[in-house]
Amino acid sequence: MTGAVTNDSFLTLADAAGRLGLSRLKLREAVAKGLIPARRDNEGRWRVDLTAAPADLRTATGATSAPSEALLSVLFDEIEELTADLEAAQDRSDRLARLAAAQDGALQKAADALERVVGERDRMADLTGRSLAAAEMAEARAAGMQGTADRAMGLLDRAAQSIDAMQGELAALRTDAGAKQAAIAEHGAQLDRLFTLSEQALEKAAKARQAPSLLARVFGGRKA
Repeated sequence: MTGAVTNDSFLTLADAAGRLGLSRLKLREAVAKGLIPARRDNEGRWRVDLTAAPADLRTATGATSAPSEALLSVLFDEIEELTADLEAAQDRSDRLARLAAAQDGALQKAADALERVVGERDRMADLTGRSLAAAEMAEARAAGMQGTADRAMGLLDRAAQSIDAMQGELAALRTDAGAKQAAIAEHGAQLDRLFTLSEQALEKAAKARQAPSLLARVFGGRKA
């Protein structure tokens, strides 16, 4: 019943017992009695070949007997295997516990991160609300400023029109002033001419008063 070769036709004691409806201890007893071919696998556990098992294994097991040493060995093997299974189960349980603890830590971190995300989302929502309100106020102010700018542009247009009109009037006044200045210059020239003629007439009149008259010249000549 010894060996270390694993064959696909050899099943574990648990699988074989499940198929036969027997306990693992009964199946070990059948192996100890030589009713079923068995080998140890690479892990030292028994595997059995049910293809070579008797048709009625229960009857065959009861009809034969095995040495007490073999039965005791079977019992110890079962205890060892059960102990190994228990240790393996405990190891799996420990691993699962560590995994669960790690998962709890990860879940807690995820919950903390989610809480931070929710808080950040709330802050962003509040900031977005304030930004929208500020944008609406800015839009209203911009509309008001646009209205003011439009009114200012209208005033500037009217002022420009008034300046154009005033420039036209100023040009007309300059033209009129030029004409009046020319007329004044002409009148001044006429006055200058008149004054000149007057002075000439006065000079002639003064000379005429100073010259002796014709009669004086006649009679005066006679006296002499």
